[in-house]
Amino acid sequence: MEIDQQGLALTGATEKGAALFRSALHELVYFKSSVLSTLDKTIEENPGFALPYFARAYLDLFMTEPQFAERAKNTLEDLKTKVDIEKLPSRERHHAAAIEAWIGGDLRKSARILDRLGLDEPRDILALRIGHELDFFAGNKRSLRDRIARQLIAWTPSDPHYGIVQGCYAFGLEENGQFERAEEHGLIALSVRPDDVWALHAVTHSFEMRGAIADGLRFMNERSGDWEEGNLFSAHNWWHKSLFNTDIGNYAAAFEIYDKAIFNQGSPKIALVLLDASSLLWRLHLQRVPVADRFAELADAWDALTSAPFYVFNDVHAIMAYVGSGRIDDARAVVRRLEQYVADGHQGTNNYHNTVRVGLPLARALVAFGEDRYETALDLLYDVRENAIEFGGSEAQRDAIDRTLLEAAIRSGRSNLAAALASERVNLNPNNPYNWSKMAEALRLSQALERAGESDARSLSLKDDVLRKLNWREPRSGAASTACPFQH
Repeated sequence: MEIDQQGLALTGATEKGAALFRSALHELVYFKSSVLSTLDKTIEENPGFALPYFARAYLDLFMTEPQFAERAKNTLEDLKTKVDIEKLPSRERHHAAAIEAWIGGDLRKSARILDRLGLDEPRDILALRIGHELDFFAGNKRSLRDRIARQLIAWTPSDPHYGIVQGCYAFGLEENGQFERAEEHGLIALSVRPDDVWALHAVTHSFEMRGAIADGLRFMNERSGDWEEGNLFSAHNWWHKSLFNTDIGNYAAAFEIYDKAIFNQGSPKIALVLLDASSLLWRLHLQRVPVADRFAELADAWDALTSAPFYVFNDVHAIMAYVGSGRIDDARAVVRRLEQYVADGHQGTNNYHNTVRVGLPLARALVAFGEDRYETALDLLYDVRENAIEFGGSEAQRDAIDRTLLEAAIRSGRSNLAAALASERVNLNPNNPYNWSKMAEALRLSQALERAGESDARSLSLKDDVLRKLNWREPRSGAASTACPFQH
């Protein structure tokens, strides 16, 4: 009987098939670009070996797009022509059930199945790593940490994938606000393998959330050879580096990163790439940095991916690109598709509930923001943010919601709310200069309104006049201002 790196049986594997799968599994957990090719070779070499099919299906499901989910379904159906899944051992049956639940749109059920498998087989690195990703996609941040904590006891530093487990735990800790411990466990993982891009990503997140921008940039620069190329996660780590530069006002560096490594004409036109591009440009757009030309190219790329709703996190980022490029009608069209999706009823999927509770109101808010209806955007965003964690993504990614909320408060002249939201950010993360810049804007707004004689901004015409003088509201018929708030 062939075994994997953790000593678990590889049912149905030949000696060569097992060797190929061990290589593929290693490539999968380290996000190596060669993993898909290796898995395909494994399946071709050993068609009766189930685990490579499961790994291949999981990777397609990672893409969060319907055509890839269909490919995952086909992979599973292909396996069923080779073996009777019901006669396979419990480990393989759990993986098959998790994939079927994910294909059916129930990500949390899929995650629970893999959690149960992990209790019985805590050293199944495929189940642990995939379950960790599912917790991320499904917005279950407690499980993002505690799934790993439950299985840590089964791993020792001598295990080949000990570092992978530590890196996953680091990210779970970071998403639950335990930033120093996240850095500690991430560095343990990197001491095992410096090219563990997920662990590096977890440590980078910990710097981001603490506002330790200089430390974060130094950390990424010193390790550039370990993450910049040759892996499937490099673009996202470049995104993190661009965030650091954006928050200190180094827009030239942020644009250089965007054009080189996040999105250009040669970039894969897949949602995982496009949403990072949208997220960065939207932050710059909120800070009145000119990005319309780049948004226009990005919106063209989103056109092919905005058909039937599937993962509303993607739909919202597509709307960012449409709003940022001035294509408001296309943004509204995405909203209408989401509304029809809800009306049609897809209650058996996580995406339905995420669309109703978070995605649809957020989509409407972004359109309202793009139409200068800041009060409407403000009301929608304020109500939705308490549920935003269900939406998926990381704390850093979801921060775009809070930044838009704060900007809507400023642009609508709600000086008290703007100051309160800025205070919230400053007290949570006092080291980030962006937060202080927003506090300064909120205070300038309040002072300007007081000098004008309307401290509570009861007069709409007076409020608009003050906002225009501060360059926080554009004339209704004019082009958007390209001024940056840091210049005021």
